[in-house]
Amino acid sequence: MKVPYRWLAEYVEIEVSKDAVEHLAERLTLAGLEVEELHETGTLTRAFVGRVTSCRPHPDSDHLSLCSVDIGSETIDLICGASNVAEGILVPVILSGGELPSGFRIERRKIRGVESNGMICSKAELGLEERSDGIWVLEPRLGLDVGTDLSTVLEFDDYIYDFKVASNRPDCASIYGVAREVAAILDRPLRPLDTGVDAAKVEPGEPIGVQIEDPDDTPRYAAQRLDGVRIGPAPLRIQHRLIKAGMRPLSNAVDATNYVMLELGHPLHPFDADLLHGPIAIRRAKNGDTFRTLDGTDRHLSTHSLMICDDRGGIALAGVMGGERSEIRNETERVLLEIATFSGSAIRASSRSVGLRSEASQRFERNLDPEGVTLAAQRAVHVLQELTGCQVVGDLADAYPKPSTRRKIRLRSERASGVLGIDVSCEDTAALLGRLGIETSIDGNEVVAEIPAFRTDLEREIDLVEEVGRIYGYDRLVSAPPKALLRVGRKDRTERCKDRIRDALVGLGLSEVITDGFDERHWREVLEQSGDDLISIRNPMTAGQAALRSSLLPGLMTVVETNLNRGVDGGMMFEIGHIFSSVHGERDSLAGILFGRSPLPLHGKEKVTLSEGKGVVEQLLAAVRLVDASIDSNDLPPHVHPGRSGRVLIQGEPLGTFGELAPPAAGALSNPTTVVVFEFDVAGLTARVEEPIAYTPAPRLPASKRDLSVVAPAALREAVIQSAIREDATVESVFLYDVYDGEQVSEGRRSLTYELTLRAEDRTLTDAEIAGLIAGIEQRLGLLNVHLRAQ
Repeated sequence: MKVPYRWLAEYVEIEVSKDAVEHLAERLTLAGLEVEELHETGTLTRAFVGRVTSCRPHPDSDHLSLCSVDIGSETIDLICGASNVAEGILVPVILSGGELPSGFRIERRKIRGVESNGMICSKAELGLEERSDGIWVLEPRLGLDVGTDLSTVLEFDDYIYDFKVASNRPDCASIYGVAREVAAILDRPLRPLDTGVDAAKVEPGEPIGVQIEDPDDTPRYAAQRLDGVRIGPAPLRIQHRLIKAGMRPLSNAVDATNYVMLELGHPLHPFDADLLHGPIAIRRAKNGDTFRTLDGTDRHLSTHSLMICDDRGGIALAGVMGGERSEIRNETERVLLEIATFSGSAIRASSRSVGLRSEASQRFERNLDPEGVTLAAQRAVHVLQELTGCQVVGDLADAYPKPSTRRKIRLRSERASGVLGIDVSCEDTAALLGRLGIETSIDGNEVVAEIPAFRTDLEREIDLVEEVGRIYGYDRLVSAPPKALLRVGRKDRTERCKDRIRDALVGLGLSEVITDGFDERHWREVLEQSGDDLISIRNPMTAGQAALRSSLLPGLMTVVETNLNRGVDGGMMFEIGHIFSSVHGERDSLAGILFGRSPLPLHGKEKVTLSEGKGVVEQLLAAVRLVDASIDSNDLPPHVHPGRSGRVLIQGEPLGTFGELAPPAAGALSNPTTVVVFEFDVAGLTARVEEPIAYTPAPRLPASKRDLSVVAPAALREAVIQSAIREDATVESVFLYDVYDGEQVSEGRRSLTYELTLRAEDRTLTDAEIAGLIAGIEQRLGLLNVHLRAQ
């Protein structure tokens, strides 16, 4: 955004010099209002309004003219090469010794034998436009007298700031908003805007009808009728300010609205009131509608286009550009002035739908506050009355369906001091905020700030802390190294449990892998896992990131397939990570997978077995000291083999599953192979770990060991047999070291050999006591159809 320095100086007292301009640019940038570039306009000297009193061809040229120009104090002779020079016109003239804004100096010189004592200028030569087709013919309506010094009616010797305005600071997208920042930074008063109206030029009138279809699209719409408008050029100083700010002057009525838009950051639009029919309505367009904008282009509309309409159709593309049908003409005498606020998202969508962006739309997209309408209306009426001599007819028509209220934010002084690292009292805080136009009061150790309408970005306490720091000066904050008190920390229970799990599994030869947190839809469906509880991503970067994962196994299966495709015969891996569910929320999960060729030495080229997977699970449970786990084959998930898998239970509650992958799932691999998987809930593991570790003293009395061979039904789970053996308290441990189901055993049965460790806490067991224990075990096993094997 371009801000002319001399225009800025109209609202706050600042020195106009190059050093002062550069110093202020640095101060503004440090305060968060970044000055990206600084331009100089140059100077204009010995330039006057002149009248061409005679114009005749040059005797030695077919395109040059010999002109005599009256500049009031004298008449000078000069040579002009423009085709539009003519006797009687008013023109800008620079005398010899004068200087153009570009730095070019005019000298007295002879051109083809005839002396020229100056130059008639074009707008381009004066820096008022990029390119000119001829000299600048000054309109009589400008009211310039012959001999007027142009440096007094134009505003050269100026500097132009080019600001980078943050999207959340619509107040700084205006010259008065920047002036407010300057006044706060320099601690100088901000001059109020003149909003007065000539009481002699106010008359009653019929109320203007305004109909808002959707208050969410149009929070506020106001309109004011002005009669007796005299259309003509705006004063040169106004035109020059618009040009320096990047806008093209058109007419006094249009220039007045653009001037106020640049000044306050609030766009306005003037309609020719005689070309309007009926009340004003703000509504969405229909698909297929067309509308011709001021630039003469027919725009194809859709329901994204927000329109200003009368009874005969559209008169403006709301917040973007007016329509050709109601534009201001030289004949215009009555104006309807629009002052409104629109939804930023609605204007952005409307602008994109027709491929048109304007100065107005860029400002409306920032969500202007509806409370700013009143000031913008008053200031615009004042400027229009000054430039056009118009009369104000009737009251301001103001449709404001949902009036907003000012927010109040409480700021603790200790919070400001803690964040900024300086001592800031409540009084200091209130004073700094007051320089920004924020009204405050002090309540104990807190400052209560009433947020003005133009500061839509201030929402929280920390926002006010930032404002205090900006105006105090970030460069004044003391730079000091952090002083943190070092304390010995420790991991929480869950992280310590995860460390034990990692150590145990890595010690068993498994590699830890990390997959992304997104759902692998293909393997989820192969493993027959439900997707009903998936958490969807609203705007995924890729199709593979449409939802968060609800299990670690699909991701691990993707890793397995990648390894198999690259010629890896087998492996063992695990992952600890987050899984997500719309029902259970976010949880930590542990999953492992053994696939392909067994990694154990001296096993030849055998595939991994369920026994190896069970051994990994047992070692894992031992690492977290869960020794009372049991295995159940009921209610298994569909992805595991129904006869080669089980659920791990702790005190009857499920903790996880392990087993071979079901044949359909294993067969879905590009190179099918044996796969053993396990999956546990980390929270379940952690909750049952005893902390601190409970140590038991080494036994004082000797143990007795006995081997026990039994024949049991093949369908009976070994865990049931072991449970029956352990029922006696003197059975310290049971170790299964042989399983046989060969010819020496009846069909449908198998032989199991255990090593029993027997010990009493208070005595050494006698042979008779041991015989009694074995008899009791034999009796309990008999109830299960399990019998001691004959030697």
